[in-house]
Amino acid sequence: MVHKIIAISGSDSPLSSNLRLLHYLKLHCADVFQIQLLSINQLPFLSAENAEKYQADLDYVRNVLHEADGVIIATSEINYSVPANIKNLIDWCSLDPSTLQHKPIMLLGASTGHLGTVRAQQHLRQILTSPGINACITHETECLVGNAPDKFSTDGQLIDSETKKILHNLCAEFYSLIQNN
Repeated sequence: MVHKIIAISGSDSPLSSNLRLLHYLKLHCADVFQIQLLSINQLPFLSAENAEKYQADLDYVRNVLHEADGVIIATSEINYSVPANIKNLIDWCSLDPSTLQHKPIMLLGASTGHLGTVRAQQHLRQILTSPGINACITHETECLVGNAPDKFSTDGQLIDSETKKILHNLCAEFYSLIQNN
């Protein structure tokens, strides 16, 4: 069975290592996941005024996430935390707890530093398991791609065999999480 997956990146830049990881997954996991990339940079910051003004956009994003079998979040790390656009999306979703409640979520991330996105992913796990969200997150396999520029070819293709193996294991765990949810 092919599962409908929404993939979110902390950056829409074509040079983003996180976006490149999502493109790799979209191509190499097509037999089990139908991955749709969702741009979140157009979402306004959470406020009562913005809720009214951007209601149609917010409803669209919430519906897409609600209807998905799972969500993949590829996060960068900024000041030891999650990019503002990812946190903002989660904040909007928390206003309708059913959007992400018990939703299978796979985390991964890449950065130029040697630690990958370990701090951002830890913070993201705290946010996603908070009472207003309560998502189901992959936890056995972590994809923390450090020194990311070295893991891709000049044309943006993932060339690192260890990262490919980790992604394969993470996808297997994610598939199982979806099946058992």
